[in-house]
Amino acid sequence: MTSDSAVPQHTVRQLLAVPRFRLRLVAGESGLDRPLRWAHSTELRDPGPHLRGHEIVLTVGASLREPGACTAFAESVKAGRASAIGYGTGDVTAESPAELREACERLGLPLLEVPAEVPFLGFTEFFAERLASTRDERREREETGRLLRMVQQGVASPEALRARIDDAGLDPAALLVIAMEGVEEELPGVLGVDGDTALLITNDSHAWSEPAGVGSPGPLDHLPVSLAESLAALDSARRRGGGVVLASDLATFQALLGRLDQDQLAPFVQQIARPLDEYDSAHGTRLAETLRTFLDMGGAVGATSRALFLHPNTLRHRLARIEALTGRDPLQFEDRVALAIAVWAGGRRGG
Repeated sequence: MTSDSAVPQHTVRQLLAVPRFRLRLVAGESGLDRPLRWAHSTELRDPGPHLRGHEIVLTVGASLREPGACTAFAESVKAGRASAIGYGTGDVTAESPAELREACERLGLPLLEVPAEVPFLGFTEFFAERLASTRDERREREETGRLLRMVQQGVASPEALRARIDDAGLDPAALLVIAMEGVEEELPGVLGVDGDTALLITNDSHAWSEPAGVGSPGPLDHLPVSLAESLAALDSARRRGGGVVLASDLATFQALLGRLDQDQLAPFVQQIARPLDEYDSAHGTRLAETLRTFLDMGGAVGATSRALFLHPNTLRHRLARIEALTGRDPLQFEDRVALAIAVWAGGRRGG
């Protein structure tokens, strides 16, 4: 038996479509999208304690001939978190018992009839084959992930990835990297895994699952830049709590601030935003609002005065009070940048 995390994802619906088994669904259609990871063969009437979840439980019904046995069996399978029952026909009965079909339908537990000529061992082999294939694929993805990191760090040349890119049928003149949290589905491109991050080389900027960071496109030698951008963008997306961040979104004031930790922003809040808020609360003034408007107007006294319906001298008086409270002169560019950071950080804290 294997662990849940080690076995590839599969569903009852997909197993039903495997030609070699020639399965027939006779009850529990509502549960066809349940995940499957393994097959468990048993003739116990109460198999639940021996299950680990997401199995197809295979039986020929040797212990299900007494009244009530089928219902108890189905309920035990459901309690053991198994995903389906496979009933082998021909050994005990020619078809699955009516009581078992009724119980499975009520429980939403798929009941599949297995033809007499299909051995139960075939199900175990099927899942074992898929497990071995997935392990090989996982090792390949991890190796690609390590190589991508080396390319991003300048330790390896992007040329080391050319064979993989050619095998994937990608256009080497328009490659980009998408960094995502771990993904299981098939995506168009070269997929590498580095820890909990999936790195996809692709030509399709929309081939992602959220949160994701999308690097800029370019030829093969641009790959290190796209890698770095995608990882920075993914970090930004995670800080936002989800969504997709593009490389073009990184070169903004808000994006830069969004990549700073709370302890890096704390001095701006403590030394600038908080004194203004406290002064406004104590004196009924509107210094914080005045500063926000002044910054929105690009530091233009005239435009800000008109927006706030103030005389320019009144505005200058307020700006002087802001300088006295914070030690930053709103009319000086470098101080205005510090004030803008404080306004942004204070607003995010308040939100």
